[in-house]
Amino acid sequence: MKIAGTLKKQDTDDQETSTCYMCSHNCEIHVSTRVAEGSNEKTVTEIALPDCVRGSAMVEHRESDVRLLNPEMRNENGEWVKSTWQQSIDAIADNLKKVRDKYGPESVGFMIGYTKEPRPYMQRLAYLFGSPHYFTESSCCFGATRVASALTFGDDYGYFYQTSRVFQPETQCRMVWSNDTENSQLPLKKHYFFKETDVPLIIVDPRLTSLAKTADVHLRLRPGTDGALALGLAHIILNEGWEDREFLNNWCHGVSDYEEMVKEYTPERTAKITGVDKELIIKAACLYGQNKPAQISLSPQATVHHSNACQNHRAIILLAALTGNIDVKGGHRKPGGAKEADITLHGELLPKLADPIGKERFPIFIDKYHEGQSMLLSDYIEKGKIKAIVSIGANIMMYPDYGRLQKQMEKLEFFSVCDFYDTPTRAYADVSLPAATHLERESLIVGGDKVRYRPNVIEPRGNAKADADILFELANALGLKDDFWGGDIKASFNERLEGTGYTLSDLPEKGKYAPFDLGPDIDRKYEKDGFATNTGKVEFKSTILEEHGHNGLPEYQEPYWSPVSRPDLTKDYPFILTTGGRSKNYQHSQGRKLEMLRAIEPYPVMQINPIDAAKLDIKDDDWLKVSSPRGEIELRALVSEIVMQGVVHAPHGWEAAPVNKLIPDEALCPITGFPGFKSSLCSLEKITK
Repeated sequence: MKIAGTLKKQDTDDQETSTCYMCSHNCEIHVSTRVAEGSNEKTVTEIALPDCVRGSAMVEHRESDVRLLNPEMRNENGEWVKSTWQQSIDAIADNLKKVRDKYGPESVGFMIGYTKEPRPYMQRLAYLFGSPHYFTESSCCFGATRVASALTFGDDYGYFYQTSRVFQPETQCRMVWSNDTENSQLPLKKHYFFKETDVPLIIVDPRLTSLAKTADVHLRLRPGTDGALALGLAHIILNEGWEDREFLNNWCHGVSDYEEMVKEYTPERTAKITGVDKELIIKAACLYGQNKPAQISLSPQATVHHSNACQNHRAIILLAALTGNIDVKGGHRKPGGAKEADITLHGELLPKLADPIGKERFPIFIDKYHEGQSMLLSDYIEKGKIKAIVSIGANIMMYPDYGRLQKQMEKLEFFSVCDFYDTPTRAYADVSLPAATHLERESLIVGGDKVRYRPNVIEPRGNAKADADILFELANALGLKDDFWGGDIKASFNERLEGTGYTLSDLPEKGKYAPFDLGPDIDRKYEKDGFATNTGKVEFKSTILEEHGHNGLPEYQEPYWSPVSRPDLTKDYPFILTTGGRSKNYQHSQGRKLEMLRAIEPYPVMQINPIDAAKLDIKDDDWLKVSSPRGEIELRALVSEIVMQGVVHAPHGWEAAPVNKLIPDEALCPITGFPGFKSSLCSLEKITK
């Protein structure tokens, strides 16, 4: 598709290749620009990009009337006043030094969300400053899947889901587990999952998504019971002899204990726990167990947004090992491709610093994911452990018990933000910096079979600056210029490129990519190298979990708040609350300021089953008060069979209805610290507005 810029395109316009960052997929785009008559700056005239709603708003994202374009600081009355970049950077540096001198460097947090591009610089800056507290949105996104995979298959398997959504013609069965593809996985409804093939398709999802409607089997489970369902499928596979016994004998650890555990998960018991008909469970096990090679296609976080996150996810991915679908064509391949050199100084500096946020409760997450677990941020501020935070693209709405965190943010002695727009996070800031959009900033993009230097195609609007440039300036103000390549970002790019075979000068101009040779696609690499675990094998029984006092097996536990674990609470909060289903219009909280996206999806809605709606006399667009023991929000109703009876779904990321106010912040996975966004409890009340 093509979107028009602010000038009409001409044949003589300059053509550049770039990438879109309206989400983090980095899809290639082609940008036409020219210098308008009477101007000395380039203007976008047209952008060619994949068919994507979010991407189509990128010109408005740059040109929006509500975009922040100047640095600002609070005056003595708490009002925002315009400042210069020098004043703002100096204010941040002076306040960080003041807090460091008074309380120690470990009292300062370095917090980053979107964009992800400047993250290695922020992490490096934190450690050089002397703080261990570098943390990102990965505290509740991506991180737990990475940790679960590393504990089970080894660190080099990375995100197990990464290669699970890539088309392989050899695949004979696909099990798509909690992935609303039409709204989350590019190219959305054109994704190959939707194509008609002879390959059986199993969908595991509490909601009746568009993809679930196409499935041979839809396992519509109670939210949060994924682990029990996976163990129930394993029970059937083992009973029928569909496991890969040779792989289990030679390349797996703890199998006999695992087999003993799954004996308990008969189809009858699994059906009772999950709410899925036992005949459907048996049918799904037959399809998956008998059609090899098979692939489990996973969401990066849907299976881990529960208080039983890590073991939930481990139970699922171990099905692939149980059936021998590891490192074979059509199954699950070890991820590979170009990788950046690590410039964060994590290995060199962090061991010399205090413990990162969350280390005492979630040491495995800290060790495996190499950053702090910030789901404890409210605790750390409340106890005086963190006194100041410098942030880029941060979103405090992402935290469970968001209402509690709002109160804690007021206690900080200093807080700075950097963003495109005014946000709920900015309300607590002392200094505000305007960020450059992806069209306005340069970046290095390394991954898969491509290495790319993406220059900015136009200059930043107003006084906005690129995140990385801001961090270089802050490093200078903190006396760390020499440790930031003498202020030369291009030198940092060359260091990051080490190991790719390229230097910056080797890369094509105007944003085109250089190829990276992935090498031969070899099956069963483990036969040569083993698995990067303590035992050198796939660990059905994790030795690291056992070392830390956890059950090494992927045991099932009820969600923290559920009708089973808390029947007393269910009396007052009778609905199972699941949240955060993806929207093709928005990337988490991003995009809500853009008029063209708001025209498509103008407000948040609570999905409620027609039977439940009829009992409460609720109709579409009725206003609802949604409550939990932690708080309440108001939003409109959408009566839909997408959710089961007794289950309601609310989206995340809306300022007007911040659903995370309803989620308890003590309900964290004991291994990863992930919150129970997708399995909680609430009550509904129809109200008049």
